[in-house]
Amino acid sequence: MSMLLPTRTFDPSQAHRLPIVLAARVVLFGLCFGLTAITPGQDQRFTSVLALLVVATLASLRYPGSSWTWLIPVVEGVLAAAVIGHSDPFNTALLPYLLVPALAVSLSKGFSGVVATTALAGAVIFAYQWSAFRSGSDSFDFALVGQWLVVALAIGLIGSWFNRILASSVDSDSVAYESAYRLLDQLRQVSRQLSVGLDATTLSESLLDEILEFIGGQRGSVYVRFDSEAFSPLSSRAMRPEEWKPQAADDSAWARAWQSGEPQILTTGLLGEQDRSSAVIPLRVVQRTVALVGVERVGPAFDHDSVVQITDEVANYGVRVEASLLFSEVRFSATTEERRRLARDIHDGVAQELASLGYAVDDLSTSAESQELKEGLQDLRKEVTRIITELRLSIFDLRSDVSVGMSLNVALSEYIRSLAIEPSVEVHLQLQEAPERLSIDTEAELLRIAQEALTNARKHANASNIWVTSRIQPPNFDVIIEDDGQGLGPGREDSYGLKIMRERAERINGRLEVTTGEAGGTKVQIVRA
Repeated sequence: MSMLLPTRTFDPSQAHRLPIVLAARVVLFGLCFGLTAITPGQDQRFTSVLALLVVATLASLRYPGSSWTWLIPVVEGVLAAAVIGHSDPFNTALLPYLLVPALAVSLSKGFSGVVATTALAGAVIFAYQWSAFRSGSDSFDFALVGQWLVVALAIGLIGSWFNRILASSVDSDSVAYESAYRLLDQLRQVSRQLSVGLDATTLSESLLDEILEFIGGQRGSVYVRFDSEAFSPLSSRAMRPEEWKPQAADDSAWARAWQSGEPQILTTGLLGEQDRSSAVIPLRVVQRTVALVGVERVGPAFDHDSVVQITDEVANYGVRVEASLLFSEVRFSATTEERRRLARDIHDGVAQELASLGYAVDDLSTSAESQELKEGLQDLRKEVTRIITELRLSIFDLRSDVSVGMSLNVALSEYIRSLAIEPSVEVHLQLQEAPERLSIDTEAELLRIAQEALTNARKHANASNIWVTSRIQPPNFDVIIEDDGQGLGPGREDSYGLKIMRERAERINGRLEVTTGEAGGTKVQIVRA
């Protein structure tokens, strides 16, 4: 039975080929043929039956999917009505077939489509039989035609209601995964055709360079809006973006550009300097502003026509920047979920097995007959305990993350407090953070690099002090982890920690420097200035 029922995953444009529709088409055509066969006399009615067979066959074929394919049941209803209306004498035995297009269109366009299809079919029949209707001929049964049209409406209503119930009963999780698969597959195909990729920082830097070169600007910055009020800089040229504080709620050039979508030209600098001229250029997607570009130069005001022209020419950057930010959000969510899954697997798998192994070693140590064997088992127990501790720290590393409500510096301080550092090691923490934030994926990469550096310092440096400094001034950052331990040793060929840290830094357009610190230990610095 379930094979004949529509599900939410079917293509609505192919509703005319659903098993339940094909079965109804066969059954009702057979009924029409049988009723015609048992009707005495007037064998010419079989001509209309053959014509109806052609209509049914054409309606059952597979057609390439498009935005117009759903019209097939509508066309089927109109052609069937034409066959019925054109029959002479009028063949009432074909009227049951009107139920087929009503059922098919109900599964693709709902009851509104059924009403339109049935109304068209009725109009076609009455148009063909209008002269017979006016003359009162017995060959045209007005009441019977009306009854079958009402039945067609009822069948369409039932089909629409039944389809809605089936759609609501489908596992929402399965539907979400199917939608995600289709979207990700499209994203994969489209991303292969992109010239720059989907990195928001790279795109904004390219945009800023193009604008500054075209209008003769000397410095500038690109801002996006992550919450209701605050703007965050993506990139800058020849300036520190924290110098400008764009607000969408005041009456500044920033607010006017954001609300109107029109570029704003000022004869003074964005901070009011009389020797500078400035402009604010909005980037829009459809009718929505998604980013603002502020530019300045020393000298006369920007030419209005040039600013308008470059605004039009870089309009395509709006959807690029918006797509890159959406991609970053999706990538961050997927990475976070995968890290949590790995943490659960380690906790429920290897960590539990090692804990059981530790208990078994304890039992063996208690029943050991020789002191030498007992001491060996105790040493083994200490090693198992150390490995379990490291696994728990790894689980914490995987689960700790930045989020909308937890910035990099907050996540970093929480991580350091929970890190199993020896009591003899002092950790000195210095945090500086602007009100604006970096993008979440950038903060996440910085946290991972800092975690790896802190883990190396804790495990290998034999240090007495660890200094952690984090200065965040979007879009720039400077994160330093330094110790006074034994310093850099020869690298192992099978060690990938430093390589992975460099790859993370490059991914966020940062620079990783690993050097000897002032205290003689190792200094790891991740910087973007």
